[in-house]
Amino acid sequence: MDKEKFLQQMGTDPAISVGLAAYIRYVLEEEKFLAKDRIYLYMSELNTLSFLYKGSARLYLEQEDSKEEITIMFYLEGDFPLIERNMKIYPGTRLALEFLEDCILQLIPDKHIHNLYKLFREFHQIQIKLSAALMRKMLLHQLRQNQLNADERYNQFLKDYQKIALLCEQKKIASFLGIDPKTLSRLRGKNAKW
Repeated sequence: MDKEKFLQQMGTDPAISVGLAAYIRYVLEEEKFLAKDRIYLYMSELNTLSFLYKGSARLYLEQEDSKEEITIMFYLEGDFPLIERNMKIYPGTRLALEFLEDCILQLIPDKHIHNLYKLFREFHQIQIKLSAALMRKMLLHQLRQNQLNADERYNQFLKDYQKIALLCEQKKIASFLGIDPKTLSRLRGKNAKW
């Protein structure tokens, strides 16, 4: 298992100490998932230090009664999803992660996270930096939802998530973009003609 990619994605500002790097290399675990596998977060081992080493995934909200799915976020190889298993958004819903292709997740088990904060002063700053990067990504998506028309949103999606556009179902992409699946179908047809 290659553990260096995990450390590189954590960044260099603040610098990762030799001790923290050694600790992470020692405790880092790997889990493999097949394409179309789904896990509900409340039943998973995922935590804020899960890392998508290989593949792509979709975070979505599922209505428990109707099974309707609302796509919240897409993740690409090299992303830290930064999601908590106990996170609740609305009553009667649950968060899930769908793997769009064969994936490898690397993670630090929960029992070691307390030690990271206790033993390594820089870890708190690293965690803040990772959270801020996710917040920027979510705010940018929200701004695009509010300021761009459907065609512009779809074109931006193709730039940012070209691989996912090939792997994911149209209705899931439409949900993420906040547009009707029929509108997305027309946009895809229009782009194919050019």
